[in-house]
Amino acid sequence: MSIFDQFPIELLLLLFSLFTLLFAYTIQRPSTHLLRTQHTLLVEDILQHDQFLKLKEYRHHTNHIYDHARRVSYLSFRISKALGMDYQAAARGGLLHDFFLYDWRERKQNDEKRSSHGKEHPFIALENAKTYFSVNSLEEDIITKHMFPKTLALPRYKESVVVSISDKISAIYEYVVRA
Repeated sequence: MSIFDQFPIELLLLLFSLFTLLFAYTIQRPSTHLLRTQHTLLVEDILQHDQFLKLKEYRHHTNHIYDHARRVSYLSFRISKALGMDYQAAARGGLLHDFFLYDWRERKQNDEKRSSHGKEHPFIALENAKTYFSVNSLEEDIITKHMFPKTLALPRYKESVVVSISDKISAIYEYVVRA
C-alpha cells in the first residue's frame, strides 16, 4: 500500500493545484518587474517629455490624466503582449490616447451639446502626439478610436480594441477603487 492510497484523489488534486498556484505566483512575481521595466523602456521618451508631463496639471476621473494614461498604457501593453499583438504600439498609443492639454470639465460646462469633448479629444490627442512624437498608422488608429463606440468609426486594428477596452477598465477602476 502506497502513501497515495491513503489520501482521496480530490485531496491530492487540491494539493497539486495549490502547489501549482504557488509555483506560478513565484515565477510571475519577478516577471512582473521585468514587464514593468520593458514597458517603461518602450514609453520612456513620452513619459519624460515636458509637454506630456503637463498632463499632471489636468484632472481626469479621480486623479490626473498622466496617471490614467500610464494605467491604460500598461494594461494595453500586458494584454497585447499576452495575446501576441503589437505591444509596443499598444503601449505607446495607450499612453498618448488622452494627450489633450486642457481641463475637460471646464470645456464641457461651456459646451451646449455637452458631448463635444468625448468625440473631439481623440483628434486633439492625435494632433498633439504627432507634434511631439513619431506616430505610426496603428498608433493613430489607437488614439482616434479609443472612444469607440462614442466615436462611431470602428477600430481598424486589434490593438485599438485592446486600448479602447483598457481605457474603460481603467476608468471603472479609477471611479470604483480610487474614488
